[in-house]
Amino acid sequence: MNRHWLIICGYAILTFTAIWCQPGISFDSQENIYRLQPMAVYPRPTLLYLDCNGGRIEDIDTARFVYDSLGWNVVICGKSRNHRSPYLNEADIISLVSKLFYCPQVDSGGIVIYGFSGQGAQALGTTFRYPQLFAGVITQCAHHGLMSKPNFSLCNKLKIILITREYDWNRKSNEFLAEYFTENGLKVNLIITEGEHKIGDAQELFHACKILDSLLLQK
Repeated sequence: MNRHWLIICGYAILTFTAIWCQPGISFDSQENIYRLQPMAVYPRPTLLYLDCNGGRIEDIDTARFVYDSLGWNVVICGKSRNHRSPYLNEADIISLVSKLFYCPQVDSGGIVIYGFSGQGAQALGTTFRYPQLFAGVITQCAHHGLMSKPNFSLCNKLKIILITREYDWNRKSNEFLAEYFTENGLKVNLIITEGEHKIGDAQELFHACKILDSLLLQK
């Protein structure tokens, strides 16, 4: 094994260890990952993160500013992923939400679900089928293929942030959803950034959660 390869492997191990050793990270038997605020902190909003490939420890790092700067809890759904039954995904998401209700650090009225692309579609569909469980939803480059017809009388408290790209193939879907939700009395933030269909970085997720955090204070 050459020296260059050893350096790369060593860097990868150090990076993984730094993420793994972050304080307050725990796992459950369903592969969900939790990073909850200390018990001394009053109940806080919670970001429920859906990953297209299933929950990964790296997702905690992507949401690091949400935890550190906003003081939110961050939980990653372990099993929800693309190319899997959306019904199974939804069952695992709802199961995770039910567990959060037993966590004293979690404000049960402040659970915000997030997803990119196919998992953004999953987040939207689940949110509007169970609006009583969520305070809001944030999506990046999602489509509307998993939406059922919402009961808007139950959705009036939802905070919605739709992020798309200038050349995203799902841009029209996001524009349609923003118009559809607005016509039915919901307040929507539609954010269009430059580029093509791609997931945003940690700063973009933080910015969206910061907007939603201010909206939650208005309830």
